[in-house]
Amino acid sequence: MDDLVIRAMRETDWFDVSRIYEEGMNTGIATFETEIPAWLTFDSKFIAEPRLVAEIDGNLIGFAVLSKVSSREVYSGVAEVTVYVERVSQGRGYGKELLNALIRSSESHGFWSLQASIFPQNEASIGLHLSCGFRQIGFKEGIGSRHGRWYDNLIFERRSKLIGIDMNRILVLCTGNSCRSQMAHGYLEHLLDKNSSEIYSAGIETHGLNPGAVSIMKEDGIDISGHTSNHIDDYLGIDFDYIITVCDHAHENCPYIPSKSAKRLHHDFFDPSKVKGTDAEVHDAFQKARNEIKTFVREFIATHLN
Repeated sequence: MDDLVIRAMRETDWFDVSRIYEEGMNTGIATFETEIPAWLTFDSKFIAEPRLVAEIDGNLIGFAVLSKVSSREVYSGVAEVTVYVERVSQGRGYGKELLNALIRSSESHGFWSLQASIFPQNEASIGLHLSCGFRQIGFKEGIGSRHGRWYDNLIFERRSKLIGIDMNRILVLCTGNSCRSQMAHGYLEHLLDKNSSEIYSAGIETHGLNPGAVSIMKEDGIDISGHTSNHIDDYLGIDFDYIITVCDHAHENCPYIPSKSAKRLHHDFFDPSKVKGTDAEVHDAFQKARNEIKTFVREFIATHLN
């Protein structure tokens, strides 16, 4: 194999990238797209990093990029692969080197699952992805049309063996995902290694993030201001290891969550949002709840995760 150089894509590569993209587009079995986009459109469509190109003797012969599959946070580590190699350079192993480089780089950026939608007629692309550890997980019949003809797509996936493996997936559930579950979420994220645990919180309703919870957690050095109030239905596809209910109402009215092996724990924490009084009295109520939750989280980690 000639000396292959794989490096980060630059805007100045666009002329060659668009040339290779158009060549693949013209095969009719590489993409549903029919026109080459402007650079700004391409730039906004694909994730900023990683974006890779492959060169031989300074000549760009291929590129590989990722695009988001969803804007939802739970899928932040899942991306779709786009990889192209110019026709005259195909069949020499360059595509495999390029795709494997993209896989390694994606893992360094925290992606745990890569997907690819491939036309059944594109046997070369199917073989490439299989050789790089992808497996077929689905089939979409007549998913899109191109020049008046409807095409199927085969869906391939590669699950990282480095990112998100053997993770403890923990769900904290309360009525409105506003206060107590948010504080527990904050302490779990703060005290656990993000590479060993994934923390979620939700409610059987959504009441919005309580400012008092944000303020009292900030006093303990933990910022939960970026949290959102989520509904349990957002996470029904996740197989949790632990489900912790933090109020009796959620415990008694919890919907069915299909996590067969989940260990379910319950603790009815004091609810500071119900306290009315002076600023000092309200502050003390939130502090009381926060300290109860902090103690519980530490005991939970010591008992179940260490």
